[in-house]
Amino acid sequence: METTENPTNEVIKTSQSTYVTIDEKISRMKITFGNATLPGIFETMQSVGYTAEKIDSMKAKLTGLENLQVMRNKEYAEQLAESAKFDTKRTELDVQYSTHRKLAKILFKTDVQAQSALQLDSPKPAVYASWVQQVSGFYQQLNNTALFKQKVSAIGITADVISRQLLTVDELQALRDSQRKELSEAQTATDARDKAFDELYPLYMEYIQYAKVLLADNQALEAIGVTVKAK
Repeated sequence: METTENPTNEVIKTSQSTYVTIDEKISRMKITFGNATLPGIFETMQSVGYTAEKIDSMKAKLTGLENLQVMRNKEYAEQLAESAKFDTKRTELDVQYSTHRKLAKILFKTDVQAQSALQLDSPKPAVYASWVQQVSGFYQQLNNTALFKQKVSAIGITADVISRQLLTVDELQALRDSQRKELSEAQTATDARDKAFDELYPLYMEYIQYAKVLLADNQALEAIGVTVKAK
């Protein structure tokens, strides 16, 4: 079953080209199974095998699906929160790095060795792995090369600033690891939810199909979530 990445507004496309959320599908099943034992419905549906035990089994599967949906939404909310933290931290670091890089380009405009060591002659990568390597390398070179460190202190990039930037790089990497962990957990929760949904939903649809035949034009259909057209 294909799903979107939105944790609370996932949708499934139906044959009528309308979109129904997973939560709405679960709500419909809850109404159907909850009223399946009502008089006038239960006796009729028993004729095609819907015993009390079978209905209870479907209810139990639905409860399991509801729990998995709650867990899935929780995991995705946590993943989104970690992603927001990561994005904020990366933006903060990149703003400072971009400024320091521009200042360093001016300071070392005639120093080929510094330009190469600090990668001032290379474009700033867009891909995270390459970008963070460049940022980390920039501050590591400033921190480990006494001459560079002395010169950049004159343009406001002091030893304390360098240390703070290196710490920020470490914090960003930790957030990256946490983000990946949360994403993995969210995907695992989604897979479990999808498996449970794909097992139960066909059973629900089959029940509805039988009910539409056996209870045709019967207002009792309304109780299990099927709209009956007024005559």
